[in-house]
Amino acid sequence: MTRFAIVAALSVAASQATFRARVDLVRLDVSVVRGSTPVRGLAARDFTIDDHGVRQRVDSVTLLDDLPVSILMTLDTSGSVAGKKLAHLIEAGKGLIAALRPGDRAALVTFSSDVRVRVPLTGDRSALESAMADLKGEGPTSLRDAVWVALQLRPADTDNSRPLVLVFTDGIDTASWLSRNAILDGVRRAGVVVHAIDLQDDQSAYGAMPPGFGWAPPRNDPQVGFLGQLVGEAGGRRWSAGSSQHLREMFTRALDEMRARYLVTFYPEGVQRDGWHELKVSVNVRGTVTARPGYFVPPRS
Repeated sequence: MTRFAIVAALSVAASQATFRARVDLVRLDVSVVRGSTPVRGLAARDFTIDDHGVRQRVDSVTLLDDLPVSILMTLDTSGSVAGKKLAHLIEAGKGLIAALRPGDRAALVTFSSDVRVRVPLTGDRSALESAMADLKGEGPTSLRDAVWVALQLRPADTDNSRPLVLVFTDGIDTASWLSRNAILDGVRRAGVVVHAIDLQDDQSAYGAMPPGFGWAPPRNDPQVGFLGQLVGEAGGRRWSAGSSQHLREMFTRALDEMRARYLVTFYPEGVQRDGWHELKVSVNVRGTVTARPGYFVPPRS
């Protein structure tokens, strides 16, 4: 996708009320783990949801393992990924494709100096595998722009699959047009789970950048925390790999985590409909809950 196409997509999105039309039913993808083990067998009576401090009645709870998933693979193919890292990334992507079940779909988005939608959302494994095999590592990193594009590819709200944006990168953003705040706001409004996998070897974030990219910020630079903020707003998780050899395991873990989640739904009652709704989700069993921190409802037209 060219810069012009990204700007055009932004203009279309801005002209709409928000990412989606007004929704009455709220859907939350909720992770409940004890240690590192998913807690299974939970029902509606086990969940408590507060919307702006107002207790809500849980409508339904479904284990996502019983539902199809739509995975939006968003992969860093910048110059620092070239070589063995890219080979391991391709292997990891193909492993994820092989793990798709009947009814699952995936899309492939890559980013370097530009963002490219190589395969739109599809159940055609051969098309996905062929596109993975053609990847090359070159150019700078436009991570934020790529996340935005991936959000635009998610299925419609009427689709029965659960969307997951799976982001891989080995460094910080060096080329995006979109700001951190714009992306984080977009993620809040989209209501899509985002998992992130980053590669933290010594040459990933800065040392492998070619000449001409300017000063390399230190490891405590605020940009390094973007992935943490991203998954926090999206109710997802972040995994850090110390070696590209671990990427296949990380990709599999991210998919398994999504399948082990619950789809929890409720109809908001007793709260103002427009604007941002802060949520608190808890369970009546021992475990750690991960879910998005809220949802956005556009003003009535």
